[in-house]
Amino acid sequence: MADLLKSGAKMLPESCPICNTPLFELKGEVFCAKCNKPVAIVKGLKEEEKIKVEQTLSLLEQNLLKKIWEANIVLQKENDPEKLSNLTEMISNWLTILEKIKRIKTE
Repeated sequence: MADLLKSGAKMLPESCPICNTPLFELKGEVFCAKCNKPVAIVKGLKEEEKIKVEQTLSLLEQNLLKKIWEANIVLQKENDPEKLSNLTEMISNWLTILEKIKRIKTE
């Protein structure tokens, strides 16, 4: 913790919800030095809900990108026209969902 303070980090009055260690802020980011994870400090239910939505959308986006990657590998090896059609339809649907996620994130 002393090294963090020397490097310019600021010790906050709040504690980590997991390990109860004091939280630090460095370059606008709040984190737990013991857990080595970022921590979001929310002020009210509305802000908490907003963060939950952002996290959920980010996880969904990551999962869809992984599925598109996996489908692309299968697509490269597939020769059956019906299976190719199903794969491309799935990929198209996933891309549409990704576009919607990006639109929601920018609103």
